[in-house]
Amino acid sequence: MIGPWVLGACSRASVVPAPEAGVEAGAPTPAVSESETPDVVLLEGVEHPGCFLLRSLDGGPVRQAGAQPCDERTTPASTFKIPHALIALDTGVVVDVDAQVEWDGKKRWNPVWDQPHSLRTAIYESVVWFFQGTARQIGRERMRQYLEAFEYGNARVEEPIDMFWLDGGSLEISPEEQLRFLTRLYREGPATPSGGASGGAAREGLPRGQEHVPMLRELLIRPPSSFAGRMPDGMTVPDAHPELVFSAKTGTDAVTTPHGEGSVTWLVGHVACPDRAHVFVSRVISEEEPQSDSPAAGHGLAALDQLGVLRCKTPWR
Repeated sequence: MIGPWVLGACSRASVVPAPEAGVEAGAPTPAVSESETPDVVLLEGVEHPGCFLLRSLDGGPVRQAGAQPCDERTTPASTFKIPHALIALDTGVVVDVDAQVEWDGKKRWNPVWDQPHSLRTAIYESVVWFFQGTARQIGRERMRQYLEAFEYGNARVEEPIDMFWLDGGSLEISPEEQLRFLTRLYREGPATPSGGASGGAAREGLPRGQEHVPMLRELLIRPPSSFAGRMPDGMTVPDAHPELVFSAKTGTDAVTTPHGEGSVTWLVGHVACPDRAHVFVSRVISEEEPQSDSPAAGHGLAALDQLGVLRCKTPWR
């Protein structure tokens, strides 16, 4: 049932402290040559109940925080709408991102869904029925070929073609794999062999759909304040730099935990400042049932704020 929620340790890791509260981020740090840079830097002092990953698109290590492993796969839930939208554009299933598709008349839990939608509005409002329709038009084989080319999680397209990324479906992805996909989505240049589970050192783009990547990036832009309704109790959306360009997608679904039914929430995206850009992943697996609140969104934005990323300042620059 689609409910109202559908909207690893590294052996070479080093540890760096987070900026102290009240201290302006951006203080200089010792220079480290690329050959000596570890694959992962553990962020000491950044509290996150799940997995948080951050990477500069200029290169350097992946920065990691959180109490849960980052190499464990779960359903991507609605974060799958990112590659899904690119596949729909590249296959010609969607030609005009503003062309509306008629609503089928079936009422859903979210009244915003009960109207015609275009790709632009459907990705912003996370309209499930719209993407179920594009999935049926894309078809199982083409969908699988694209996901394999993107190296998107396990790339499994089983169950009904309009359900495989939802409610315990076959498609699963880890935070590390999400970060690698986002790195390829937002880096420029031709596709080259993957640089490893955490993104590697290669500067590669996606091997398919490059023509439509600029449009997809545009569709994902939204202010951090647009997630105010997803904040857990006691959490608020942090302030952001006036020139910040923020792009993100949430995802929420039910999952099975060692202690029974629980939930997974995601916030994945891109942060562009005048002089730097980052991609990030926040995921929280909880033993609580799915809710409208998103722990991944709340704690992910808090981590980006603590590190100075939303204010376009970081302690390692």
